[in-house]
Formats: sequence, C-alpha cells, structure tokens
Amino acid sequence: MKTLISVYIGNSLDYGFEPFFNGQSAFARVLLWIKSLVSSEYCDNIDKVVIFTDEKHKDRVYSSLESVDFGEDYVSDEKACKIVVKSGDFTSVSSYISALNEIKADSDTIIHCRYSCPFYDKELTRELYEFHKKYFAEYTFAEGWPEGFVPVILNAGTLSILKTMTEKEDYGKVGRDVFFDVIKKDINSFEVETLIAPEDMRQYRFDFACETKSKTLGCCSLFKLLQEQKHEECSANYMASVAVFASSVLRTVPGYYNIQISSVCPGTCTYCPYPKAYSTKFNHSPSVADKENPLCFMSLEQFQKLVKNIADFSGEAVVCLSLWGEALAHPDIVACIKTVLEYPGLSVLIETDGSLVTEDFVNCIEIPDIERTNAYPPLMWIVSLDSNDQNMYEKIRGKGQSFWEISYEKASRAYDILSKRFSESTYVQFVRMKENEEQLESFYRSRKDHVIIQKYDSFAGYMPDFQVTDLSPVVRNPCWHYRRDMVILADGSVPLCREHLLDGTVGNVFSQSLEEVWEKGRAMAFTEKCEKCDEYYTFNF
Repeated sequence: MKTLISVYIGNSLDYGFEPFFNGQSAFARVLLWIKSLVSSEYCDNIDKVVIFTDEKHKDRVYSSLESVDFGEDYVSDEKACKIVVKSGDFTSVSSYISALNEIKADSDTIIHCRYSCPFYDKELTRELYEFHKKYFAEYTFAEGWPEGFVPVILNAGTLSILKTMTEKEDYGKVGRDVFFDVIKKDINSFEVETLIAPEDMRQYRFDFACETKSKTLGCCSLFKLLQEQKHEECSANYMASVAVFASSVLRTVPGYYNIQISSVCPGTCTYCPYPKAYSTKFNHSPSVADKENPLCFMSLEQFQKLVKNIADFSGEAVVCLSLWGEALAHPDIVACIKTVLEYPGLSVLIETDGSLVTEDFVNCIEIPDIERTNAYPPLMWIVSLDSNDQNMYEKIRGKGQSFWEISYEKASRAYDILSKRFSESTYVQFVRMKENEEQLESFYRSRKDHVIIQKYDSFAGYMPDFQVTDLSPVVRNPCWHYRRDMVILADGSVPLCREHLLDGTVGNVFSQSLEEVWEKGRAMAFTEKCEKCDEYYTFNF
C-alpha cells in the first residue's frame, strides 16, 4: 500500500517557522516526525510528501527542508520518498481538497497533518494507522488526546467524493478538521472510525499548534517542561499528563478582553448585579452615570492605547466592549470599533440591549478589508432579549428610564437591523432563569440558528439563586476565565475576574503594562469567591 503525507501550511501566520524549540521550528519538528515514519515503515510505503503552502512561505519551506536533510528526493533504506512543495492559494476547503485529489495519484492512504504541530507522536500515529487499516475506514481520527499530538487519516478514494461535495457547497476556509467538516454533512455515508484515548482531555481544549501567540506559548512551555524532565521525545499520554498540571501551559496570554467603555446603563435586569454594585460604590444609579460620574466613559485616547497594548501582548484576541453598561452610549463608539478592527488579530464583540441601534448607526460602521488572523468574524453582536414577549421582557429587564426606554420591540428591531448587515455574526441571547424557563423552548425554536442560551450566574452568591438546574461538572476543572480572560473597568482597573464586579482589583492597565497586571493575577490563583462560583466551566472565546 502507498501512503501520501499531506502537510498543510496555507496562508498561516509565521509562528510555525520560528526556532522556538532548541533552535528548531515546529515545522522542522514535523519534518523530523515524517522522516521517522518513512524510515520506520510504520505507515507502509510512504512514497510522497506534499507540502501545501502559499507563495509567501515557499522560501521558508525550502530552507526548512534543507535544515533537516530533506532534498527534492528523500531516500531511506533504498526507498525513495518524493517531496513535493505545492504553492498557491489553498485557503478554501474546496481548493485544498481539489489540489490534494489531483496530486494523490495512485496513493491508497492519506495522512493529513498541520505544519505547526511540534509534538506529533510517532507511536500513536502508527496505532492510528493500524486502526484505520483494520476497520477499512474512510476517515480515522483520535479522540480524547490534546489536538496536535496525532494526525488524521483518510482513504485516498474518499477524496473524490469530498471534492464533489465541496463543488456543490461552500465549506469556507480550511480549519483544523478540514475533512470532517465536509464528512459530517452526510456522516452516515462514510465509514468513520475513532481511536479513543485512555483519558479524555477534551475539557481542557488543548491545541498544541504554533498557530497563534497563545498556542505557541503553550507549546514552548510544554517543550521546556519536557526538557527539564529529560523527556523531550515522549508519548502523547505522557505529554498530556504534564500539560494538565502546568499553569504555564494552561495560562499563557488572554484570548478574551472584557472591557467597560461605558458606565451608563438604563436597565434594571433581575439577573444583573451591576446596578446594585454601581450604586453602592458611587451613590447614584448607573442610569445617570454620564451626568454624575466624570469617569463614566473610557476616553478614546485611553482606549486606543489599550487596544494597541492588547494587540502587542496577546497577538490574537476578542475584545468585548460590554463588560458593564451600555457600550453604544459611548460618544465615540464607532471610533472604538474602528480602533480594534485596525488590528488583524483582534475582533470586536458588543453586547447590547438594542435601544440605541439604528440603521444610521450601523451604516457608519466600516469593516476594513483585511484578513482576520484570529479565526473570528471582525465584528460580532449579541442582543439581550431574554424573553418571547413584552410582559416577560419587563419582568426581567424592566422598562428602562423615562429619558431612556428599553423594550422587547426595540430589542427585536435592533436584531433585525444588525442581522441585515452582519448576518453571520449577530445573535440574540436568553439568560436561562426560573422566571423565563417556560419560554425557553419557543424562544430557541423560533431563532435557533443565531441563539445564545446563557446559564444564570449568581456572581458567587451576590445575587439570588434563580438557577434552573446545576450544569457544573462532577469534577472541577481549571477556571476558563482565570486562564483566558482579562476584565478591565472604565478607569483602567482590573478585577481578578468578572465575578468580583467593581472590586478585587489586581492592577491598572493605564499605569501598568498588561503583562505586569496579568502576572499579578497569576499570584491570586484561588480566592474565597472562587469557592462559591460555578462559572469556571463556561467558555467565552
């Protein structure tokens, strides 16, 4: 049997080419893994390796091949393995599958891997390959191990079917699960096999690939730990066991910044702690914050400096403008959106009650024609609805103020306006509570394509218990918000997390660097509030 190894680069960022691993890049380590597969004959006769890259990275591909003694023809034990570098635009699923189908020739099996994964396990690859052959599978993958430890395997004949499917429907850009994204559309027509890990690690959402700054730092931290333990080359099971207990792997840089750019809010939502917390601290209602509080809004200049620092520190992240207060009340909201979108690694998320959304406002927003590098749409919207009619809306969210009314009708109209312009990235949100539980099913069925059902948060006991059911895991996992989120108030102060509301600060981003504030948070890893909180398993971005 003949096996082809496909190495996908596409138009990825440069992280995978940087020498982070004792002078080697992630790509060089992938090439060494391929060499070991060829020489060991673990995967039958590997007679061809095809590297799919864009023009920008072609020179770096060739220099990497030279660095690991891969010539145009690689010979091992008298068997030639042809190395093919195919350059072009392979960003779409259809273009990649079509090109791979064209070059597969008489190959029987295809091993697909990403160029940026430095920890591919040769032994686990062999096990997966034997599993694939044993069950005559069309597509075989491993489940339960962290992503980036093992490739996927595809029957070469199945490629022709996938090519036909991608010609009939747009499957978007190539992602981590490029083949399965197509197969799952008609999964019962394919023979799919899954190799199950002895311990399920999916809850940690590990992806050891040098694709973003956060992932790259995680890879570097794991590599350093393995070296310190003199286990630079070891099994996937061992590497996973090290990763789950390593704070340097679990917590790299923030991927989600929740920023308060506006303190003013007209609502009196029964599930929101902000009106009470704000009134207690400032002795006036947040509905009049713009009149009573000189620090009501984060200034545009402060925000612009902050966003630049975010881009420098995290590389790729989602920036939410709706920590507390109504973001659209900010006098420079359009400029704030524009500021974030100037950075290709950043996207904007705005959560709103919809009362200030108009067609004129939406038409003022310009989306720059640059490729996002963080895998998210440039601008995302969440309209808080929480109900199916005006009566329930008032019970939960109130009517607003005499000078600033909110209503179910306004929120629904806002969703319609936003979804016309941002059809794929506008959602309605329903916070699930005892009070509105009876409307949950009808709400979901009427809008299921763009609905977010959010669990109720008591803010570690600060709010009454309106939770319908306890969804928390039996065994507590490391807190996602501690690992990935940074919360920033309008005055620049940074609470340890959102559950601390307006207190519990660990620093200020206007007087300290983001890195300094982030590291201070690491020292306060577990608090009394954490013990009462059940938000640890919820995930933002």
